[in-house]
Amino acid sequence: MKQHRSFSEWTVRLLCLLLGLYILAQGIAFTILANLGTDAITSPALVAHMVLGKSDFGMGYEFCTVGCMLICIHCLLALLQIALLRSKYQPIQLLQIVNGLILGAMVDLSLSYTCLLPVPNYAASLAYTLLGCIVCAFGIYTFVKADMIPLSAEGLCLALSRTFNWRFSRVKVAVDCTLIAAAVLASWILLGRIEGVREGSLICAVSTGFMIGWFFRFCPLWDKVFAAVGHRPVDEKDVELA
Repeated sequence: MKQHRSFSEWTVRLLCLLLGLYILAQGIAFTILANLGTDAITSPALVAHMVLGKSDFGMGYEFCTVGCMLICIHCLLALLQIALLRSKYQPIQLLQIVNGLILGAMVDLSLSYTCLLPVPNYAASLAYTLLGCIVCAFGIYTFVKADMIPLSAEGLCLALSRTFNWRFSRVKVAVDCTLIAAAVLASWILLGRIEGVREGSLICAVSTGFMIGWFFRFCPLWDKVFAAVGHRPVDEKDVELA
């Protein structure tokens, strides 16, 4: 996290971070609405909700919402970073849990009204999935431009990369695959079938990173905002994106 920033810059960057989390949550809600699978970190949270929450085949616990389960996943990933880095762990990175709390709450908020949208057929599901990918990509782009505390999934990838001297991009792929595999395995064991991971998960995995890169190259919105408060904005080269 960068230092020596003015109060106005901190304020703008905090608003940028919160806006990015909300946009990301909205994109996640669209992919869940499509029912074709969602992104890697949300997949196990969605399966946990299906097993424990109020779903057609869940246990009926009202507090086990998708957002609540997503918060638990983010907390778990933050704890794994502490176990990996130990004395090298920077306490300020605990704010990743706060990011997870905010994102989880915003996902539940977004689901509360996106569930009212009609999904008449498979074509509509594909459209919602693609829309969700675009919205997620813009949310991540906005969140990264804030240049503050990362989400716990990216934090874990950085911790693994630094601990074992592995390339970040390869670690990111491995972590995403592990999360999806965990969702598939849990779904198969606990529900007797695969739920929450479908072709939409592949679409999210393939397209979101490309779209994020597109926003970095061709969307100068946040560059102009940060230039207005007198600081060089974050460039794509300044962040480690898979």
